[in-house]
Amino acid sequence: MSDRYLHGYASDEQERLLRQAEHWREELILDGTVLVAGTRLLEIGCGVGGVLGILGLAFRGIVLNGVDIEERQLETARRHLKSLGLEAELRQANALALPHKDASFDHVWMMWFLEHVDDPVAALREARRVLVPGGMLTAIEVDYNTLWASLTSDAFAALAAAVAKAMDATGRSDAGTRIPEWLEQAGFSKVDAGERRLVYRGSSIARQVPYVASVIRSTLPELAATPNASTSQLAKGLAELLALPNTPDAALGWTVHKAHAVR
Repeated sequence: MSDRYLHGYASDEQERLLRQAEHWREELILDGTVLVAGTRLLEIGCGVGGVLGILGLAFRGIVLNGVDIEERQLETARRHLKSLGLEAELRQANALALPHKDASFDHVWMMWFLEHVDDPVAALREARRVLVPGGMLTAIEVDYNTLWASLTSDAFAALAAAVAKAMDATGRSDAGTRIPEWLEQAGFSKVDAGERRLVYRGSSIARQVPYVASVIRSTLPELAATPNASTSQLAKGLAELLALPNTPDAALGWTVHKAHAVR
């Protein structure tokens, strides 16, 4: 992992991560996912357990496991999963040295994780090691450079560019686009890039704008430190983003990859 996690570990950030998982429950997490009872699933970078909770409730009988480098996240995950009536084995670990034997899992899951890793290919090789032959990996990532809106102001363009630069300062802004390449380099086969060009208009934009704004707000200190970004300009860009639901013919979008590959 990078030395600095861009969003931090404060309690309000942990709550945001739970809301984020719920936000993507149907559109990204469950759409296209099939897990049969008995599947041994490992989420790498499980954080506060939001995704594990959704998968565990949707696919009863799967065996939940998770690792994260930060014990504070795992403590929250244990409380969250217990509140849902779910059991999971959660362990503190570095993704480059998983504390599991070869071929321990049927499915490995990663979501918004590779964008924070210094060596994504090494992390994917380690994930491949703990998969059974024929086991499946799911990796979900966005490319922050693809964020766009129907407004063309300098302030919004500066905000979008600052978000990508802030990601690059502590991770990788283009993780979504590069997932297929990384999977192949790590030795996976049957790689499906799973590209999804998400576009929101009309009533759907009102649900997406607060989510995007919450992600941006969680990184504001980093954004203000990026080159060519002023606090006032970022604030103006954020205000324009928040005004989109009330803007005629407004649109918002970005490209996400829900990639699949086989060991």
